[in-house]
Amino acid sequence: MKKIRLFFNYSILLIFCQLVICFSPVLAISKVQKDSIIDNCTNIKENLKNIQKSDARTRIYLGGHYEAVLSKFVIPLNIKLVEKNISSVGLIENQKSLAGMKANFSNDFIKYQQLLEELVTKDCKTEPEGFYNKLVSVREAREVVRRDVAKMRGLISEHIKLVNGLKGEL
Repeated sequence: MKKIRLFFNYSILLIFCQLVICFSPVLAISKVQKDSIIDNCTNIKENLKNIQKSDARTRIYLGGHYEAVLSKFVIPLNIKLVEKNISSVGLIENQKSLAGMKANFSNDFIKYQQLLEELVTKDCKTEPEGFYNKLVSVREAREVVRRDVAKMRGLISEHIKLVNGLKGEL
C-alpha cells in the first residue's frame, strides 16, 4: 500500500513538474537562433520599427473607421428606429457588441503597441533570449488584435444583415 501511495505521489509530482516546464513563460532558444538574433540585430530592429509605424497608421485608420460606423450609421439608425416606435432587439444588441468590441480593440491595440515599443528598445545583441521572449509576447498580443479586427468585421457584417432584414420587413 505504501509503495502504491509513494508511486502515486511521485507520478503527481512528475506531472506537475512537466506542466510547470511546459507552461513556463521563459522560452529557451537554440544556439543557432541566438546567433541569428545577434548577427541580424540591426536589421531586426529596423524591420520592427517599420512594423511599428505601419501598425500605428493601421490603428488610426481602423479606429476611425469603427468610430465612423458606430457614430454615423449604427447609433443614428437605432435612434431613428426608436423615434419611429420600431424596435429591433438584434440591432440594439449588435450596437452594444460593436461598442464593446471597439473598446476591446482599442485597449488590446494599446497593449500590443506598448509591448512592441518595449521590444524595439530591448538590446537584442546583449540579451537575445530576453529579446526572443519579448518577441513571442508581442506576437501573441498582435494575434489578439487580429482576432479583434475579425470580430469587428463580423459584427459590422451582421449589422448590415440585420438592417437588410429589417428593410425587408418594412
